[in-house]
Amino acid sequence: MLEITSLSSALLGVLVVVIGVVVHELIHGITWSCYIKNGFRSIKFGVLMKMLTPYCHCKEPLRVKQYIIGALMPSIILGIIPIIYAWFSGNTNILLFAIFFTASAAGDFMIVQLIWREDMRSLVLDHPSEAGCFIYKKKDY
Repeated sequence: MLEITSLSSALLGVLVVVIGVVVHELIHGITWSCYIKNGFRSIKFGVLMKMLTPYCHCKEPLRVKQYIIGALMPSIILGIIPIIYAWFSGNTNILLFAIFFTASAAGDFMIVQLIWREDMRSLVLDHPSEAGCFIYKKKDY
């Protein structure tokens, strides 16, 4: 197990977290870009400075199902898969990485929890400047 006994070990840990956060947001963008007309050109990345929260924003609407897939993908790739690997390999460092990045997906889980009961054909549009989204439902006549 990696022990934080030196400055270089601590810096390595910080570097892994920073790179992991960037990769987390890229995974959202790459996944959502597969479902939209303008692809990656409609994906925007940034940081909400008042909360120091990195974000990935999709400028085009997605179906609820597509939005959920994109929202959950980082927790699957950076959390669940590494947890399974760590379980079988006994690698504690990978386990700690996976736990951290599963926990860091809490905001994604909250959004999914809010929208998962919506009609999967409804459209979801990211809020352009805040955490959250708009749901557009087809009007029944």
